[in-house]
Amino acid sequence: MAQSHAISVLLDDDLLTFNRVIGVVRRRNVPIASLVSSASQIPGVSRLTFSMQTDDASADRLIQQLRKSFGVRDAVMFPVEDAVTREIALIKVRTNAASRADLLAVVSQFAAAVVDEGGGACIVEIAGAAARTESCIRALERFGILEIARSGAVAMRAAGSSPSPAPNNPSEAVL
Repeated sequence: MAQSHAISVLLDDDLLTFNRVIGVVRRRNVPIASLVSSASQIPGVSRLTFSMQTDDASADRLIQQLRKSFGVRDAVMFPVEDAVTREIALIKVRTNAASRADLLAVVSQFAAAVVDEGGGACIVEIAGAAARTESCIRALERFGILEIARSGAVAMRAAGSSPSPAPNNPSEAVL
């Protein structure tokens, strides 16, 4: 039975390693819902976070293969339910003087923010869980959405779940 998994990979901060990791995922032919690459807490090491829908066995085989890849420091998988996931979205909507108060009410309701205004449009920023972002986008549709840019979901194992192993030295990867 397919379920949502979050995969977190710490890898050397170079394009060749990134390309190898993406190649492993691509060859596995798993449906990726979100993919984010960012800096980690260790200088020279990046964190690649992606979420996918697959069964436990397929996800486990992918993790095993990723761990064997040159330049990968560590890779872990955890169910999305056991993770804290967040994304950011920028939504450009039409505005006018008559609808501004309604727009600000919607923005306030979702704890979002207007980050830019002008020329009959404004850009709303929202950060949080994907479901909250989707709800905000649906609420903003009545104003006329001109453009949407969304980051992928970043995920970290929840603080109450099984802890990551402590590093033996500061340069070791910790997920």
